[in-house]
Amino acid sequence: MGLINETVALESSYELWKKMYEDEKNILMNIFKGENFIYQHVGSTSIKGLLAKPIVDIVVGVHDMNKLDQYLDILKTIYTVKCNSHSDEILLIKENNVETFCLIHVLATNSKRYIDLIKFRDILNKNPDIVKEYEKLKIELLKKYANDRKLYTKSKNSFIQDVLNNM
Repeated sequence: MGLINETVALESSYELWKKMYEDEKNILMNIFKGENFIYQHVGSTSIKGLLAKPIVDIVVGVHDMNKLDQYLDILKTIYTVKCNSHSDEILLIKENNVETFCLIHVLATNSKRYIDLIKFRDILNKNPDIVKEYEKLKIELLKKYANDRKLYTKSKNSFIQDVLNNM
């Protein structure tokens, strides 16, 4: 299970994605043993019945981002690690040279991005009409951007922001 880099495909494999989340969460909990981090399955793979890219998104909520420094070396043995020096996020990508399997967003628990990712998931889980509307958009965008994952993702942002702002 994964997605060829730069491409977009939509699938329905909720039970498999749930298992992938649990497996990855266990790896992370083993690395961050003793830390009081919060693990959440987010993104479309966390919504039962919603077509999604076969890449599992996980949020790891951290109260103090400085605690991550001691784990970067071990994380780099498993993930591609992308750190933005002026951001409250470290992105861990589980991938090989061909496919991406999992995106792990390590975020400060008080960051807007952390709050928005969880809020959007929770809104979708409670509102089947919004799920249908979101899935329709995703299918339309897939037709336009099947070979441009960045543009596909960027093109969903206004819908997501509208939902977050109005719910």
